[in-house]
Amino acid sequence: MIIRIVLINILCVIYPFIAAANNDGIAILKVINKISGKYSIHEVSKGELLKFRNMALTSSQCIINKLDNNSFAAFISLKNINQDKYIFKGWVLSNNISLSQVSHPVYNVKLLECL
Repeated sequence: MIIRIVLINILCVIYPFIAAANNDGIAILKVINKISGKYSIHEVSKGELLKFRNMALTSSQCIINKLDNNSFAAFISLKNINQDKYIFKGWVLSNNISLSQVSHPVYNVKLLECL
């Protein structure tokens, strides 16, 4: 029952993006090192593989909400290259960071915008 409520809430948050979407596919991501505080900004095109340190990052969709041009959503996959396993695979929202937070011990990935 709780899982169903969580899924419905996530769909309610993502639905405005999908209903009024401009899907061009370039995501601007900010990768933050939690230990040093340094960050780097990367552009990831749809289907492109970005290798960053020991991680491989891909973006399969990037959606702009036409009703609110400051709202973006991207479906990203974050994979550990050394262990060949996924760390995170899901939607990242630009406005609601707490709903879609990447859980990595060293890095934090934030969606800045979609182009």
